[in-house]
Amino acid sequence: MKTVQNTFYRLIGSPEVFPLEGRIFNGICILTIGIMGYNVLFSFIIGLFETGWIFLGLFLAGFYIYYLARIQKKFVVAIPLAGLVVTFLFAVNYFFNAGMVGSSLLGFNTTLFLLLIAGPARHAGFWTVLNTVVVLTLVTVEYLYPKTVLEFYPDRLAHTIDLASTYLINVFFLYFGTLFFTRTYKVEQQRVEERSLVLERLNEEKNKLFSIVSHDLRSPLASVQQYLEVLKETNLDTDQRRLIESDLLDGVNYTQEMLFNLLSWSTTQMKGTTVTLKPVNLFECLKPVIEIYKPLAARKAIQLDFRVGLTPEVLADAAMLQLIIRNLVGNAIKFTDTGGSIVVDAIPDGKSYRMTVKDDGRGIRDEDKDHVFSLKAQPTYGTHKERGVGLGLFLCGEYAEAQNGTIWFDSQVGVGTTFFLRLPAAG
Repeated sequence: MKTVQNTFYRLIGSPEVFPLEGRIFNGICILTIGIMGYNVLFSFIIGLFETGWIFLGLFLAGFYIYYLARIQKKFVVAIPLAGLVVTFLFAVNYFFNAGMVGSSLLGFNTTLFLLLIAGPARHAGFWTVLNTVVVLTLVTVEYLYPKTVLEFYPDRLAHTIDLASTYLINVFFLYFGTLFFTRTYKVEQQRVEERSLVLERLNEEKNKLFSIVSHDLRSPLASVQQYLEVLKETNLDTDQRRLIESDLLDGVNYTQEMLFNLLSWSTTQMKGTTVTLKPVNLFECLKPVIEIYKPLAARKAIQLDFRVGLTPEVLADAAMLQLIIRNLVGNAIKFTDTGGSIVVDAIPDGKSYRMTVKDDGRGIRDEDKDHVFSLKAQPTYGTHKERGVGLGLFLCGEYAEAQNGTIWFDSQVGVGTTFFLRLPAAG
């Protein structure tokens, strides 16, 4: 059953190529071809040869219309052609199939139903009027000229079987047509909701980018400018100069860190996340990151302890892994008080390695925990007024997932925070 369903959905076309109306119409064409093929055989078996030839014409027309809609993608041409051809052939069949006491009138109802659900809404009125006019014209002609209607039923049993068969076919069309339409509509609705969520996320990212560019990037540059003006115009003693230079270095470091994250994030938005997974030695990969941050930690008298062994290897993208650890260590230094400690470690965890960045800093408030890895995180200040924009941890979450890893944290206000990163072991 699953194979039949998958084949059917392949025949009607993918949502990426065909709109909802096109897929519904293609599905109706397939059902029509099957039903007309049945009617051809059925009509010849019970002796309705003229009706059988008409249904054969509908069968071949169904193939051609499906070809136009599915293969040629000429949906705009296919549906009016289908409506006119089917209406015309049913009208002809009316005179060869006992008129109003035959089964043709039932076919007009089903035809109108299918045209209404498959065709554009703006054409609904036209098809309704056309169907009504044709049916009223046929019954009027039969009433005024009864001899124009021929009855070829060989016996009463054939007549009864034809009416029952046509009724069952109409029930089949109405049931499966409605079921298919409903399911297709729900699938399309789900796709729209998913697109809406993506657009919402992109809008949040856009707002975050504008916030960074308009304020968070401008502010440190303005501070650097002010410091340089002071150094140029004022005679400062050694201690004052050293203090300003220290603050100036903080601003430059912050801006450099923010620009690196911003460029990484912008690249993933424009080109997509490109991941190259290969065995990475944790010690060789992370040691340079720790060496970069040791001077920053030393300025706050923070003990930065790197305990990763020489041999652990994980399956990772080295650049992404370094960005994650760089942000975690940078945040730990930022939010740890003078004289604190930070430990970077990696231990086996089943078929993975679990890396930890643990600090004894200020911790994360409960109301902020749900947004740590999202762009909804609010900018915060470190213990020395170092400003964070929330983009770094968002990238950590994105890049951990891209490497088939997981990232989480444990934090208590006033006690400290530990971030965990689990990645598959190499080999």
